[in-house]
Amino acid sequence: MTSRKVLKRERYLERIRPYYDSELIKVLAGVRRGGKSTILSQIMDEIKERIPEALVIYYDFEDFENLHYRKDPLKFYRDLKAAVPEGKKAYIFLDEIQHIDDFRSLIASIRAKINCSLFVTGSNSSLLKGELASELTGRFVEFEIRPFSFGEVAEFTGKGDDEALDEYLRWGGFPARFAENEDPARYLDALLSNIISVDILEKRKLDKREEFVNMLNYSLLHSGEIISPKSISGYTKALEEGRSAGISQKTCYSYLEYMEDAYLVSPCKRFDVRGKAVLSAKAKYYAADPGLITVQTGNYSAVNLGFVLETAVFNELVSRGYRVYTGKTYKGEIDFVAVKGTEIKYFQVAYLLSTDEVVEREFGAFSSVKDNYPKYVISRDGFDFSHNGITHLNARRFLKGEYAI
Repeated sequence: MTSRKVLKRERYLERIRPYYDSELIKVLAGVRRGGKSTILSQIMDEIKERIPEALVIYYDFEDFENLHYRKDPLKFYRDLKAAVPEGKKAYIFLDEIQHIDDFRSLIASIRAKINCSLFVTGSNSSLLKGELASELTGRFVEFEIRPFSFGEVAEFTGKGDDEALDEYLRWGGFPARFAENEDPARYLDALLSNIISVDILEKRKLDKREEFVNMLNYSLLHSGEIISPKSISGYTKALEEGRSAGISQKTCYSYLEYMEDAYLVSPCKRFDVRGKAVLSAKAKYYAADPGLITVQTGNYSAVNLGFVLETAVFNELVSRGYRVYTGKTYKGEIDFVAVKGTEIKYFQVAYLLSTDEVVEREFGAFSSVKDNYPKYVISRDGFDFSHNGITHLNARRFLKGEYAI
């Protein structure tokens, strides 16, 4: 039997390592099958290598062997507590913790009563929201785990040329797609169906699958655009051929929340470039992975490739640890304002700078920005269009991580 190739996800591990022995709860959250369990395994290996005698305890709550704990968190807590000897520190890893009833109280009790360093994963963004989040303020640190970036795909497959980028923009970077050499359309379709069924319909007790899927189709097809209840209602009404009034505004917002909670899409709020402040009104939504756009819309040729590339750049910036916004200027918009600490960078994304008009539009987006923060235009062009202090980046090289920015 040959061993399965595994990519060490250093981009995330380097952020998590400082917390290996911390009393803070380490929360790894992200879309289902995005690689959280693999990172847990890599953390366990590093701890065992560093402390050979370490007590490492791991539970996967999607494993059939642990299903009996789902409805009996008290039994799990007692069994876990009994497994940690008096005076011994444990490293505890709880995978897909959201399947356990009252898991928030369980997490709080483990942290308070067991001498441990606690790591948990979950596939919904509300993992530690609500009352417990208030109780645990300052007591947990969260890391959002995303599918492979193009740079990780290139490292894993050894392919990082333009053809590989074409494939990535079409089928995305969910890790199992590469490890198992699956047919990408079949794999992604099954994965998305599972996410919809388990993480949304079942979790929300929602019985309107077709209505929800119609809105998901719209949201993914328009990845990178402002999604309004009015536009969605018109789209769903057209699908229903006049038999309904479409999805109500309230339902639209609820469905967007469900998609965001399952990490299928991420909001990109607006940022006032002049005032350096986040604006609450309106947001763009980006798919968690380019492959979701292809498989759910079902027609790659109908997809706006500029928005697909924009989606890839958004996810790349987020995975690098930036908070990413859409920039609002008094003249218009800048695709992305990327913020990390006191660092700010501006990005415009175009599939190709095919005409002088396109060059002027993309570079001209920065004309009203008077500060000295770095400004970049990203496209698939091989020619360097840099001018007027604005740097042009080749999309493949940027996504592969070849630029020192």
